[in-house]
Amino acid sequence: MRGPLEDAPLNFRGWGIRGFHGVTLLDFPGRVASIVFFGGCTFRCPFCHNPWLVLPSLIEEQKELPLSMVLHEVDRRRNLVSGVVVSGGEPTLQDNLLSFLEALKGLGLAVKLDTNGSRPQVLEEALKAGLVDLVAMDIKTSPSRYPQVTGGGDFGSVGESLEVLKAWAPRYILRTTLVPGLVGKEEMGGIAHLVEGTQEYHLQPFRNSYTLDPSFSALRPYPPSIMEEMARILEGVVEKVVRCW
Repeated sequence: MRGPLEDAPLNFRGWGIRGFHGVTLLDFPGRVASIVFFGGCTFRCPFCHNPWLVLPSLIEEQKELPLSMVLHEVDRRRNLVSGVVVSGGEPTLQDNLLSFLEALKGLGLAVKLDTNGSRPQVLEEALKAGLVDLVAMDIKTSPSRYPQVTGGGDFGSVGESLEVLKAWAPRYILRTTLVPGLVGKEEMGGIAHLVEGTQEYHLQPFRNSYTLDPSFSALRPYPPSIMEEMARILEGVVEKVVRCW
């Protein structure tokens, strides 16, 4: 029997929309938004808390939501929401992503795209077309540890996406989850020289309640004092460090 990290190869295409929340107050800074979850991901991070959007066996348990239905649900909330978060999984895997973003913009809504940075060409196309107002991109760990942390993905494409953001994004946020054993002060030092001048960087605590690799559920999160030490490594390197704890 295959384990969770061997559930499928890393290069399969997207699985369509597998989740929708009509209203979120937390996921789009400064806006009330809806959030759309696409299934499928290029990485297999063992600490991922959304395995139902990553592992094919779990994705298939979620009903695929028709794009037209989701657009209708967003449209009828336009008196309440002013934006849509497009998340996953990894939404840049979707062949119809740009058409979907264009439809959202056609409704007069701001768009935030959550990405792991593994598909820089798609990201660049979306930004050049003016289809995304805010990008939130994960920096999982220092470049040398990417294959270990992501289940085989390297940093090369993420580095390209970082350059795309610097060149084309009207606004972007970088974010790192502080996972003990995978992201420590040494790794934060490796990250710091890559992200100099970034406007906003979010540091997130590791959550062990539900993880892609079940063994990570036994891992104790860092105490706030240790996370604060890592935050200080970015102070003065980026313009704003947001502590999400």
